[in-house]
Amino acid sequence: MAEADSSSGRVAQINSAVSVAVQTARPVVGLLALGEDRIVVGEIGAFFAKGDIEVLSTRVGMPSALTLEGFGSMGEAFRHGAASLSGRCSLMAVACASAAVAIGPARLSEIVEGGLPGTKAVEPITAYLESLTERSVKRIALVTPYAPDTHRALARLLQERGIAVTAGFRLRVPAGHVPSDVVPASIYEAVSRAELGNVDALVISCTALSTADLLADLEARLGIPVVTTNRALAESITRRLVHFSPQDRTPP
Repeated sequence: MAEADSSSGRVAQINSAVSVAVQTARPVVGLLALGEDRIVVGEIGAFFAKGDIEVLSTRVGMPSALTLEGFGSMGEAFRHGAASLSGRCSLMAVACASAAVAIGPARLSEIVEGGLPGTKAVEPITAYLESLTERSVKRIALVTPYAPDTHRALARLLQERGIAVTAGFRLRVPAGHVPSDVVPASIYEAVSRAELGNVDALVISCTALSTADLLADLEARLGIPVVTTNRALAESITRRLVHFSPQDRTPP
């Protein structure tokens, strides 16, 4: 680039460079979130200290019907979502428990990993089981905002994997609204007033429910662990990235 020197009439050639600092290598987590989920990206990040990870998110369109069948049709959408993300991802997190139930956790992970070869995937069902096992939980109360068929299918899937679902209920989201619209205080009131019986933990399922700020108060009031989808995913990410190395972006 040339710049005129008004004092001498000469033209000085400017060809200098200034060194700048760059961030040290840190794990990059790809996050596949539903299009109308306004909660998950912020909540996943909130479970980590600033700078611990970088979240690279993309959006996957909602199914036309929020039913088990509708979520079961989303495999290709998740594969395309994974393919749209950079190969820098150390891990891919699927932020939709309903799809994991409808498609099957192993099959959904396989689909996502096929979209971005060389990157491992984690989904909510595996994350739940890891978090519950870590807390020695055998019996849970299950709370979801899902349609009845999806709620029942999730309960059945957990029971097949050794977690007894002995209590719980559905949060009825008003017509024309989505789970991201639910006021956190109403979740707290519904859960804290419920008769949950003799359970080891409470599971609140749905990445789009804003629950991170409720956890400490709910656990203190109920006297049991509270595992949410976003908390379980964050814990699962942590387990897989604990041995992260900049030279090997794929977690062990």
